[in-house]
Amino acid sequence: MRSRLARAYWATGSLGGELREEPLSCDATRGQLLVRTEWSGISVGTERLVGRGLVPHEAWARMGCPHMAGSFAFPVKYGYSAIGVIQAGPRAGERVFVLHPHQDWMVASPEWSTILPASVPARRGVLLANLETALNAVWEAEPAIAAKPIVVGGGALGLLVAYAIHSETGLRPCLVETDPVRRRLAAASSWVRAAIAPEEVETARFDVAWHTSATAEGLDLALRSVGFEGRVIDLSWYGGKSIALDLGSHFHFDRKRLIASQVGAVAPSRRARTTPAERRDAAVRLLMDDQLDRLLSSPIPFDSLPTAMARLYRGADLGLVPLIAYGGD
Repeated sequence: MRSRLARAYWATGSLGGELREEPLSCDATRGQLLVRTEWSGISVGTERLVGRGLVPHEAWARMGCPHMAGSFAFPVKYGYSAIGVIQAGPRAGERVFVLHPHQDWMVASPEWSTILPASVPARRGVLLANLETALNAVWEAEPAIAAKPIVVGGGALGLLVAYAIHSETGLRPCLVETDPVRRRLAAASSWVRAAIAPEEVETARFDVAWHTSATAEGLDLALRSVGFEGRVIDLSWYGGKSIALDLGSHFHFDRKRLIASQVGAVAPSRRARTTPAERRDAAVRLLMDDQLDRLLSSPIPFDSLPTAMARLYRGADLGLVPLIAYGGD
């Protein structure tokens, strides 16, 4: 049994949070992993909703993540993208991805941990959770992957969906984004055919749209962008926010389909032959591309995380994937 103190970030309500100390005890004989954290990544959309207290009560049970503590009523320790080196337990010395909140030392369950290949840089590993979500969403479009794909939303998840589409099919999707800076980043990505503003989208031109903007305008645009029997795969989570859509002018008559994609279940087209662990392994293999590093922000020191998260809750742009850097002992 090994014990030590750890520090973790807790959202405390009122658009703020703090670092708290807590004792850790790791029993390697029971398969537990003691992990020293090197990096973690902020999932901007979800963690902003959590920190603002916008998780609907009826979704609390489903929104709970592995190793979470507290509750969505605050305080809450939340997050799911950490990278570290195993200090004690099976496979000590190896680097591991853990579905775990932001914390400098972790006791991790093996079932929520994934060994990273040595060829994957540690900081890039924080993309694994979102990349798995993106891959699952691409599988939602099977068995007939669209010849004309479009992605609405050029944040981290949208860019990863575009990357997964290209990796799985060889197709380069069109990507729609309101922000010109993000459009330029998308346009420079080899897996994107064109990055355009919403007003440039041609109605009914595409076969399948993936929506990641978490806005009613984005989802409505995605629905209008697909033609007869087109499909829209929605990856956005809206929290307690209600959205309004125009379904009268085209949705019914064009037999369009709106599909919710969520990483908690493998896409139906693969479910009979692919386990969640195999899906995670497939996402790990997609991490090998150096171009993915362009999605990562400049590192935020762990000690500065409360200040950075307060800015995030108030709407500040911290980059596509805000990175948190942890020191040594």
